[in-house]
Amino acid sequence: MLIAPETPVRDIAVAIPSTIPALERLGIDYCCGGQHTLAEACANRNIALTPAIEELEQYQQQEGTPAEMHWIHAPLKELTEYIVQKHHAYTRRQLALIDDLMAKVEKRHGADHLELFHLGKVVAVFAAELRHHTECEEANLFPYIAALGTGCLPELPAPAKGSLTMPVTRMMTDHDQTGDELRTLRALTKNYTPPTAACASWRGLYRAMEELEADLHRHIHLENNILFVRALEQAREQSTASDPA
Repeated sequence: MLIAPETPVRDIAVAIPSTIPALERLGIDYCCGGQHTLAEACANRNIALTPAIEELEQYQQQEGTPAEMHWIHAPLKELTEYIVQKHHAYTRRQLALIDDLMAKVEKRHGADHLELFHLGKVVAVFAAELRHHTECEEANLFPYIAALGTGCLPELPAPAKGSLTMPVTRMMTDHDQTGDELRTLRALTKNYTPPTAACASWRGLYRAMEELEADLHRHIHLENNILFVRALEQAREQSTASDPA
């Protein structure tokens, strides 16, 4: 594909998934903010556009090799199962680790670093919302998406009234909020940089938070830019096919 200033970032990440590590390094949001053009994303990050394009173009020849290319055409059921088994499971494990480390660091260093208690509250809200979000996807939205094309669709939650658009929009709004919360956590931790004299638990806490952030970027990218786009298109095709001539 041609990488141009007006190319949406999500299109680059979907078509050339080997660019994702470079997008991460540049700090360009390809998941929640993936609808922005590359020029807009670079401007938001104060990054020179031309060198960014040149760096991303180096990955063009690798566009058919990464495993992520598989998900552009794989059955939707397979993709939902992959997200649950890989990303949802990882998120739950990582949140449990972060909860444990946060409690240890607050107990050991909170008296001398009161800012840790504020961080702990932000982490607690973030974790609760993320757990609830994954549960909603697994209980309602993903089973419906997995059944698309089978002729046997489960019921969507009542407010959706049979439309996939509303629950997908709700999940994407949650993703935007997650992106905002990740930016808040990064700011509160000074880009996950612990104090020079920080103990092993404090360093481990920041490392665990940064690792979760990186996984969430790929996780949300798979949902926003591949799963939901494909599911909505499949739902539209089914609706058109079922309409009387």
